[in-house]
This record gives sequence, structure tokens and C-alpha cells, in this order.
Amino acid sequence: MRTIGIDLAVADLNTAAATITWHEHRATLDHPHTGCTDTELLRLLTNLTPGDQAGIDCPFGWPITFTRAVHAHAHLQPWPGRGLDHRSHYQAMRLRLTDQRVHRVSGVRPLSVSFDKLGAVAARWAYLADALAAAGTPVDRSGVTGRVVEVYPAASRTMWGLGKNRDMAVLLDAAPWLECSAQVRHAYEASEHAFDALIAALTARAAAVGLTALPEGEEAGFAREEGWIHLPEHGTLEALKDPGPVKD
Repeated sequence: MRTIGIDLAVADLNTAAATITWHEHRATLDHPHTGCTDTELLRLLTNLTPGDQAGIDCPFGWPITFTRAVHAHAHLQPWPGRGLDHRSHYQAMRLRLTDQRVHRVSGVRPLSVSFDKLGAVAARWAYLADALAAAGTPVDRSGVTGRVVEVYPAASRTMWGLGKNRDMAVLLDAAPWLECSAQVRHAYEASEHAFDALIAALTARAAAVGLTALPEGEEAGFAREEGWIHLPEHGTLEALKDPGPVKD
């Protein structure tokens, strides 16, 4: 199986992809692909084969409270926050349910896709997701089905005890089964975007083998619209190399 990680940005220059090929008890890391265009990203995602999984470092949607408010404003309807305390209403529109959960579980605070420039990256993903749907491979924003999931590398590093810094030495010491040449290692050390794509590819593996939490109960409805960050369980990095059955 292969896992692909994509660190998505507004600009192609800052967009990177990483591919890991998984074998029994070990995995091989390919040279990163940087400066990825929409065409290249769509080719990667449409060429996933059974057993493959992709992790995208980008919000798959916006907070429901935010989209409802924008819709009301566009249609000259009453603003949903009318009569509410401004600060409370602002906070309600700022983060998705999955962002709140990630902060609660990992301690890492995600950026706001509604009130930060991250929204421009989400718009690029919305374009790519629509192109995938038009090609017959729609993306489930919750990641419960399909081969594409939303990930957050900074939180994944925390859950795996890799520290706050992007450090190949720390990663390879914690995961000695992850094989790469000196040239490939240098390429990941030289680019923070490539390194984030690598963590995204590892997180995609965790999602594929059931080591990330899925939305439950009322969370499912939010996740289908807002997206759902697949956060690895604490201390599961070592389990990635030989975790058992991979989802179809």
C-alpha cells in the first residue's frame, strides 16, 4: 500500500507532496514533490489504488455557524448573531467542531478557517474536491469512507511525541523502520512544506489502519459538512509499521 501526504497552500510554490510505500515491518519514503500544481495534485489523488490512502493538510470545510451567517447576509436575511453577545457569537463562528476537539485532545490550537488566511487554502481544496467529484471520485469530508482524509501535522506530531519542531532526526529516531536515502532525508530537512507532507502521509496510514478517532453521534453530521481532522491516537507511531488489516 501507499500513503500520500499533501501540504496544501494557496501557492503552488508552497505546496508539497510525500509518498510512503509500506512493506512488512518497514516503509520506504520517496523523494518529496514540491511546487505542486492542481493538475499534479489531481493526478496523485485520482491514481490511488485499493488500499492506498491520502492525507491532506487543509480544512475540508468551514464552521456551520459561519456558513449559515454568510448565507443569511448574502440573502439580506437577519444576521444569526442578532441579539447575542458579540464576542460569544464571534467565537461560535471561529472554529469547527473538529478544531475544538483537536485543541481539547492534543493541546494544539488550529487556525480559524473562517477568520484567517487559511480560508484561502480551503477554497483551493474546495476547487480540487469539486474536480475530483466531477471525475467520479467524490471526497467524504468526514473521512469515514473513501481514500482521502483531512489531517493536521502539527497535532499529529504532538500525539506521537515528536515535539513542536519539524525535525527529521527526531522522526527517524522514533520510527527507525522508515527508510530513506541521505538525499531524500536532506530534501525533507530543507523544506518545511515537504516535512508537513511527510507527517500527513504518516497520518494517512494511521487513518487507514484505524488508529484515528472517527466522529461519533451528532459529530457525524458536523463532520460531513465541516470536515473532520483525523488525529492519531497517543503513542501509535510505532504501530504504523505492522498494524494489521488495512481498510479497503
